Amino acid sequence: MAVFAILSDIHGNLEALDAVLQDISAWNVDKIIHLGDVVGYNANPCEVIEEVQRRRIQGVQGNHDIAALDIKMAEGFNLVAYRAILFTRQQLETIHFEYLKSLPFSLLLEGSYLFFHGSPESVNTYIANVFQARRAFNYLIKQLPSVRIAFFGHTHVPKIWSRDVRGKIRAVTWSDELIRLSPDEMYLINPGSVGQPRQKNNRASYLLMNTDKLEVRFRSVSYDILKAQKKILDAKLPEFLAVRLAEGI
Repeated sequence: MAVFAILSDIHGNLEALDAVLQDISAWNVDKIIHLGDVVGYNANPCEVIEEVQRRRIQGVQGNHDIAALDIKMAEGFNLVAYRAILFTRQQLETIHFEYLKSLPFSLLLEGSYLFFHGSPESVNTYIANVFQARRAFNYLIKQLPSVRIAFFGHTHVPKIWSRDVRGKIRAVTWSDELIRLSPDEMYLINPGSVGQPRQKNNRASYLLMNTDKLEVRFRSVSYDILKAQKKILDAKLPEFLAVRLAEGI
């Protein structure tokens, strides 16, 4: 049993990552795990990769991580995201590309906890509504029956989906208070985004999970947004990427 700190979608935002890691240091955490998209959008892809490696944070590949390795992956991105990937690829050195390439599609820990970026089937698939949640639960039941709780990213929005013993799926109301999970239900949990929150709250988001007590706690952390914005503008990245950090969209 362990306490996990679960991060997602850091997206090259060093200021947000530093603030989250500082917050994590106040908790008795056994392991830190990231759910992909270490790079993209923000101005410090190299520094973020190096910090993740230095901290020995385990993680999985996100779609932006793959796009940094293969530009063809970015052809379906919107123009802003595509320009950010071009910038990212210009910054990365061999050691950074090797790290991104080394990331697995998913991680399975303690036999029951699965970590992936988009869905259990694809890094590009979203779990953003009840129909997508049902598909993900059904996949887990058929392909990975030992998994009771799975963690995903990609949407940049904190979320908990549950499936009870009758197969009913619902969105669980969440807050920054401690949330007790039921041992009889399955869960899909999104910690939100560290580097580009989109829940109309500009604080960096992550999640704490106590596997012994089956408790989760969402954390929101303030960071130096102005510094991150200045770096984006100095790098000649699209201005919208700086604006959205302040607005949390």
